[in-house]
Amino acid sequence: MNKIFLTENELSKFGEINNLSQKVKALLNQQKANWELVKTNFDSLLNVKTKNFAFQNSEIKIQFNPSRITSTSAKVDKKSIEERKCFLCLENLPSEQKGILFKNDYLILCNPYPIFKRHLTIPNLKHIPQNIENSFIDLLELSQELSEKFFVFYNGPKCGASAPDHLHFQAGLKNEIPIYKNYLNIKHENQNIIFQDSYVKVILTDNGIQNFVIIESSDKIKLQKKFSKIYKSAKQILNTNEEPLINVLSFFEENIWKVIVFFREKHRPTQYFDEGEKQLLVSPASVDLGGLIITPREEDFSKIIKDDVKDIFNQVILNRTKLKKILIEI
Repeated sequence: MNKIFLTENELSKFGEINNLSQKVKALLNQQKANWELVKTNFDSLLNVKTKNFAFQNSEIKIQFNPSRITSTSAKVDKKSIEERKCFLCLENLPSEQKGILFKNDYLILCNPYPIFKRHLTIPNLKHIPQNIENSFIDLLELSQELSEKFFVFYNGPKCGASAPDHLHFQAGLKNEIPIYKNYLNIKHENQNIIFQDSYVKVILTDNGIQNFVIIESSDKIKLQKKFSKIYKSAKQILNTNEEPLINVLSFFEENIWKVIVFFREKHRPTQYFDEGEKQLLVSPASVDLGGLIITPREEDFSKIIKDDVKDIFNQVILNRTKLKKILIEI
């Protein structure tokens, strides 16, 4: 097997390495210097096409990103997963791909098909299924360690993860995801405090197109316990023994975690399956629900309009009535 883990000495040749955010910047510099695919795809983001739509208290950005076609159109049914090699297992990584070890459990990699100017994929070293309840503390610790520049996000196995069979997170630059600017540092009238004590605050937010929960705390154990209650309530209300359809984004600022949770009605909207002019190849995951919608085909980028965005979100995000039922018992 090729040597995958970079030492601090190797990283230091490509930038400062005083904290994890600096180390991953050095990692990206190393990968750009040694892997042509990474250099090409990250450099292409400098000229990426975007357009914005304004909604109540929020902005939604559309990004035309052809390198994301594989992820957007990924087949994630059981048969397709079983018939392909897992692209997150160490033995199947490209020979050029290098990474940084985290907690002796995770490998921090540059995502070779980026959405953000710095975009990371963070798989577990073991081939275990995607599951947020068992890995929530890892998500919090990653977002704390990467907090200088990054937020960390999780896509559920049936709503955005192109490798549902292998536990992994991703990370991107927080100033490039609209929900960070729109909600995390602004108090809105359309935010409902559902629960609050000395340690944890739970907020229900609804701006007409995005219904989501924000959980805030400076205590990761209290935060984990509150998330677990919400998670278990969702399984009960949504009548499932499996992981509920869920996307999670975690931010850490000024010693406080701010975790955004989206529960889902379904994975993909009807527009994804339409044919001809009606089709929009949009497959929403955490980043899209966070206000940065990825369109890998230029025709979709050109024709998508504000009403499409509202309709897609209304289809895939759990409605307010069900969300309130989930939160009522926490």
